[in-house]
Order: sequence, then C-alpha cells, then structure tokens
Amino acid sequence: MKKLLIKKSLIKKSLAYILITLLSFIAVVGGAVMPNNVRAAEAEKVVRTISISGSYVVKVAPDIAYIDISVKTFHADVVKAQEENRVKMNNVMNQLKKLEIEDKDIRTVDYRIQPRYEWKKVESTNELGTVETKNEQVLVGYDVINSIKVTVQDLQKVGKVVDVTVKEGVNEANQIAFGLSETTKNQKYLEALKGAVENGKAKAETIASVFGINLGIPASISEAGAYFPSPIIYKAMGSSGGVAAYDTAESTPISGGEMEIRANVNIVYEY
Repeated sequence: MKKLLIKKSLIKKSLAYILITLLSFIAVVGGAVMPNNVRAAEAEKVVRTISISGSYVVKVAPDIAYIDISVKTFHADVVKAQEENRVKMNNVMNQLKKLEIEDKDIRTVDYRIQPRYEWKKVESTNELGTVETKNEQVLVGYDVINSIKVTVQDLQKVGKVVDVTVKEGVNEANQIAFGLSETTKNQKYLEALKGAVENGKAKAETIASVFGINLGIPASISEAGAYFPSPIIYKAMGSSGGVAAYDTAESTPISGGEMEIRANVNIVYEY
C-alpha cells in the first residue's frame, strides 16, 4: 500500500515538472517570436514626412522717432559757460513742451564740462636775459555740453522739434533715429508669422499634389527665427559752426522711410 502511494506521488511530481518545463518553453519561444512579429508590423507601417520651411516679410512705416540734440556753450569763465548753457537748454525744453512732448519722453544722456586748451607762443626770459619763445598749451576757457534724447510719438512733429530746438540754441550733432514701438512691432510680427505659416503650407501642398498625397494637420510647426529692423539713423546737422539753417515758415520735411519684419517657420507633415 505504501509503495503504491509513493508511486502515485512520484507520478504527480513528474507531471508537474513536465508541465512547468513545457510552459517555460512556450514562454521563451513566444517571447522570441513576438518582437519579430512586432518589428514586421512596424516595417509594414512606414511613416513618411514632408518637411518644409516658410517665410514672410511685412513692410511697415516707422511710428516712433528718437532725436539726440545737444547745446554746447563756451566761455573763459566756467560758471558763465554753465549759466549760458542752462538758459539755452531751458529754452529748448520750453519749446518741446509747447509741442506737447511729455517729460517722460525727454531724457538727459550726457552733461560734461571740458577745459579747452590752445597752442600759443609764450615768451619768457632766461637766466642770461635772453628772450625765448616756445609753444605751450594754454587754458582759454571751458566747453559745457548738455545732451538730451527726445522720443517723438507723433512723427508729424519731428521736423518741428528739429526747427525749434535749433532756433533756441541746439548747435551740436543732431541725430534722428526712426523705429517701431513695441505694440507695432508685436502686431506686425504676428502678421508676418501668419504669412510664414501660409507660405510653408502652400509649398507643402504644391509638393504633395505632384505625388497625389493628401495632407492633413501638420505633425509639428516651429518658429525658425525672426528679423526685427534696427532704427534708421539720419544726421540732421553738424557740429557747432556748421548747423543747418531751419529758419523757414514750414517745418523741415523729414521722412522715416520703410522697415521690414521677417518671420520664419519649419513645418513637418506626415502621410
């Protein structure tokens, strides 16, 4: 009886061992076969793409101007040179306010006092009583220079600003720079960006039509850089002594020209 029970136990263990071995074999074989099946399925599904770039340029007239103007005075007495400069610059400021230029749009960018020297022949007597003549740098006075930057929001006033400031004492390198306000810059860039996307889409559709490909929504769209113009700079006058005469009944005609804003995009379509 005991021998029979032992045999049955051995048979059960053998069957269990065989079953476990068989399941392990199936798992190994199945694991080896599955990746090949997956790779085969992936090979059948090839993702093709059309990659294209688009660009667009928006031309826009400047809507803001920056005018650099300076008053330069000279006197042998530094205090008098400063006082003369102060009076002239106050007159300039008053004229700007009459043109409704706000205080926030007027900024001092430079104020300095420079001693002016000139070479002169100086005679002196040496120990032997001989008169000697030699060239020496002699202090002859002081230059006071006060420079301001004026931001003009209304371009119709640019010529008037130049005129009235010259009449009131501006006599040093007057520079005008035309640019774009942040609001205009942002608005026009979005316009250019939209145009760049449409340009890229048109290119992709043209290519796809040759091969009879139907395009859907792009898989990806990315900005590929933008170009914003630097201010357009003009010299309106020279230095002291060479100031242009703006003494006319009408304001000096000044034009800001035209500027360009460019947008670029990269677009990828899958089919």
